[in-house]
Amino acid sequence: MKSGVSIPVFLISLLIAVPVHAVSVRTSTVEELAFFVEQSAPAKVINYDHSLLSAQIEGRVLEVAVRVGDQVAEGQTLVRLECSDYEYIRTQASSAVAALDARLQLARQQLKRAEKLLKQRNASQELRDQRRAELSALQAERRSAEAAVSNAKLKVSRCKIKAPFAGTVTERPAMLGSLASVGTPLVKVLSGTQPEVSSQVPAAMLASLQQASVLYLQSDKISYPLEVRVQLPLVNSSTRTREVRLNFTDQAALTGASGRIVWRSRGVQIPAQYAVKRNDVLGLMIWQQGVVQFLPLPNALEGQALQVDLPAEAQVIIEGQHGVQNGDRVERLEPADAATTAE
Repeated sequence: MKSGVSIPVFLISLLIAVPVHAVSVRTSTVEELAFFVEQSAPAKVINYDHSLLSAQIEGRVLEVAVRVGDQVAEGQTLVRLECSDYEYIRTQASSAVAALDARLQLARQQLKRAEKLLKQRNASQELRDQRRAELSALQAERRSAEAAVSNAKLKVSRCKIKAPFAGTVTERPAMLGSLASVGTPLVKVLSGTQPEVSSQVPAAMLASLQQASVLYLQSDKISYPLEVRVQLPLVNSSTRTREVRLNFTDQAALTGASGRIVWRSRGVQIPAQYAVKRNDVLGLMIWQQGVVQFLPLPNALEGQALQVDLPAEAQVIIEGQHGVQNGDRVERLEPADAATTAE
């Protein structure tokens, strides 16, 4: 009598014939999945050297040698004021110095004579002291006269308003024949030196800006490459922003232009949908020669893009990643196979 359960031979053959398939996954390269995170902040182009030149003396405008838009060189005369009164004062001051020089020469001779007579006991010490005092007074008077000459020369030099630097005339309020008083605006000149960009950046974004791999000003649909010059150590209490100054590294935008600075963080980002969690750590499943490798990303946050530092050709598992474990052998579906499976 036979005991136990007998299994038909044909069933055994069927079990043996059923093949055991490896788990199939679909992959994509980092290059295909990656995207870059861009951030931006409002910005404007400024130039410190945009000077409004005003009259420093009173005088009638005799000549305006430039027009708006003219290119000027450093030291070039832009406006000329009537100067006859100041030239007359300069001549008077120079004449006063010449007269004092003559009196000084006489005073020195008189002092020398008084000292000689005192040695010969033919003059009193009081006379010698008097001659010394007269000489000292004349010397002080001459210093005052020299100061008057310098002041007169300075005023004469101010009859010509000259460009403090090379640049472009942007305004010309001076009118021929008008009377200019001290402080009257005459010409405004914009320096030809390269401007810079000013931007108010939220404090939380400064770290990514400092480490940006790409940085540019976007203005009127044109991009201008930039580099950070300085972050001012001052936080705006109302907006919680800090001012950042940036230099153009190539072509510069025009002074006064506005737009946004745009920067791209270093490294690449992978969409959060491809993340898996193993042992409470987020990461990615990487396919490498038929074997699954778990790449932990300790700084990753759920629901946020994953920042990775992987070769562009690395294969990330994008389908089936939740059903595999580190070290599993898997079969990778080719694009055609993946399309068939999807159907």
